[in-house]
Amino acid sequence: MKHLINIESLSNDEINQIYSRACEFEKGIRKSNHSGAHVANMFFENSTRTKMSFEMAENKLNINKYDFCADTSSLNKGEDLFDTLNNLSAIGIDTIVMRHTNDELINLLAQKNYFNELSFINAGSGKTAHPTQALLDFYTMKRHFLNLSGKIITIVGDIAHSRVAKSNIELLQRFDMIIRCLAPENLMGEKIDGVHYYTDLKEAFENVDIVMALRIQKERIQEQIDFDYYIKNYQITKENLPYAAFLMHPGPINKDIEIKSDVLLTQNARTILNQAKNGVYVRMAVLDMILASKGL
Repeated sequence: MKHLINIESLSNDEINQIYSRACEFEKGIRKSNHSGAHVANMFFENSTRTKMSFEMAENKLNINKYDFCADTSSLNKGEDLFDTLNNLSAIGIDTIVMRHTNDELINLLAQKNYFNELSFINAGSGKTAHPTQALLDFYTMKRHFLNLSGKIITIVGDIAHSRVAKSNIELLQRFDMIIRCLAPENLMGEKIDGVHYYTDLKEAFENVDIVMALRIQKERIQEQIDFDYYIKNYQITKENLPYAAFLMHPGPINKDIEIKSDVLLTQNARTILNQAKNGVYVRMAVLDMILASKGL
């Protein structure tokens, strides 16, 4: 596994390997030392959970990590990003963890030739892909249910602008989950074959095993959002969240918009912090597999 660009690029076997390796890291069974590796974290968008868990994973694997700051880099002097990466490669960086607003940029960069070979890990690209988030969500669900086949998940919120939803749908369909998407029409986005779409919360939550809420992404939305309408019809509350369903959210949460605050104090919502915890193990597994394939 040279790169992790999107879920589509992974085989089911690789997904299962990442899951198993993350389990081993969580249980303390696997010990890996990549002290010969040099990884640059290049985040062109704001991030807390993804950035910090990648850094934690890198520390636990004894990786030499470098925090690239675009605002103080030569990009502000007009340097092309490819030239920046080529120079980082020449300096000795071997792996790039990148988050960017451009949907296709990381895929294009991964196809270029550099002074020394570079591997790329997608930490979130535009509105299309967030593979490590989907992998940690899969890990969190599978640790709870073991077998996901036939389990029902309802993804509710800003489907149209969510790279998390797209990556999760691609992954979870592979493992025969029943996927429902719930949103007002203007946040539904392009419909995907095999996914069930709802505008009515009561119908979408019927017999559901997992509810995954998504953030309303104000920074990606051009049109005006009627928050009063959204809260009235789509906010998750103690009254409408099924008793046995557990609640997920990739974060950050707009409290009292997507989810009513008191729901976050319930047992159903403990999964949200488990997602953050599990992100470290999953990102350790991804880094471990890529660096091992490079002999580092």
